[in-house]
Amino acid sequence: MSAHESNTWNEGVSAVVAPHVNSRWPLRYGVACGVVAVAFLLRLTMFGHLDTRLPFGFFLIAVMVAAWYGGLGPGLFVTASGLLLGGYFFLPRTGAAMAMGDAERTAILVFIVNAALVSFLMDKLHARIRALEANQAQSSAAARDGNT
Repeated sequence: MSAHESNTWNEGVSAVVAPHVNSRWPLRYGVACGVVAVAFLLRLTMFGHLDTRLPFGFFLIAVMVAAWYGGLGPGLFVTASGLLLGGYFFLPRTGAAMAMGDAERTAILVFIVNAALVSFLMDKLHARIRALEANQAQSSAAARDGNT
């Protein structure tokens, strides 16, 4: 594979797999805020009839999008935001004397584990893409130096 073909392949993979690996933090966190807001509004308005069922389902999708777009930080930010919003608005209200039930504790634990796993895996994907891009740039520079 020539240097030009490798570079074209690398740009194609980066554009498809993680197009915003090197974006600035305000953009990455802005997208995170946007997807958590969309997830909250969808859950509240369109699926309000679910009552206390699936309190974190939409937020897990938001974590996936935020972590894919921005990496670990935005993914964990959406995890924390979804946990707070889902817990406050979509979990059943309990009095001071009443403890949370097993179903609620399980929903919280499953959401945290899944969201953290998605965030960490997407961060590893971003790191691998950055390493491949650096390796490709180094190979292209070496090929150019060897051809001159």
